Amino acid sequence: MTHQMHHQRSGGERVGIERIAEVLAGPPRKVLITTHRNPDGDAAGSMIGLARVLGRLGHDVMMWHGDGPGLPADLAWMLAPGEEVVSGPVPDHAERLLVSVDAATSHRVSDLDPGDLGARIVNVDHHHDNPAWGDLNLIDAGASSTAEIVVRLADALGVEIDESIAIPLYVGIVTDTGRFSYGSTGSEAHRAAARLIEAGVEPGAIYRRVYEGTPVGDLRLAGRAIAGARTEHDGRLVVAVITRDDIEASGGTDSDGVVEALRAADGVIVAAVIREVGEGEWRVSTRASGDAVDVSAIAALEGGGGHRAAAGFTSHRDPDAIIALIGDAMIAQGI
Repeated sequence: MTHQMHHQRSGGERVGIERIAEVLAGPPRKVLITTHRNPDGDAAGSMIGLARVLGRLGHDVMMWHGDGPGLPADLAWMLAPGEEVVSGPVPDHAERLLVSVDAATSHRVSDLDPGDLGARIVNVDHHHDNPAWGDLNLIDAGASSTAEIVVRLADALGVEIDESIAIPLYVGIVTDTGRFSYGSTGSEAHRAAARLIEAGVEPGAIYRRVYEGTPVGDLRLAGRAIAGARTEHDGRLVVAVITRDDIEASGGTDSDGVVEALRAADGVIVAAVIREVGEGEWRVSTRASGDAVDVSAIAALEGGGGHRAAAGFTSHRDPDAIIALIGDAMIAQGI
């Protein structure tokens, strides 16, 4: 029987990749793999890639997502025919090992207790603020992405990375490094990417699939947002506010590219997009240019999180109050 969580799980054992590989190696067992809500390329790519790795070992693998069934259209293309992502109650959860990828907290996975998804929890992640909420926790804050960790995990398990495994993992790496532009992009990320290319990934094709083919409505939405962007703190902060009226007028739905465009502006240290998602509810995406600011610390003020260079949160403050919160947090960090 499922029940609502009342506290955040933490305090499990932190282990190395060899220990996780021992648990996942076999014999064949039932495994449920999940990731965080509102998934990005690293979340979905790591989940799909690891599901295929474990499938090669003969495990009975199920993919589960709190926003499912399925994945958003911009990520669902990575699923092969016959592969599915389920949601809702898991009848045989007591028989399954739960493996979470790229989820910094259990709340980011679901409001359900993780014990309602699996009897034992393996937590694989690269977020520096992960409290080790699984029973076994492989947390490498130095990794560029969780997909980079999954590449190493496949090696530890002795599973050959073929094209079907390589494609979702490459998507994870290329998106979570900001196309290899963020400060978290280390040499290991490039080595992993090279191996995935050798396994059959075509970088140009992935780039077009992930970053091009944008609907005209989304371009109009981005245009409205950028045209209305405002600067604060002598240009060190740039913010765009997107209302439901903007979404309706433009015919667009996806504004993910806006914050990256704002981050590229001269003199900007923090860029933010504040998007209306419900009555009095706003989803905030933040990006940092350079290493002077940790935007994950700003997001944490409102219960969100992410990385030093890219983070997000949901707020019930009005946009002016959100902008003031971000500005004050920048000042507190010496910016």
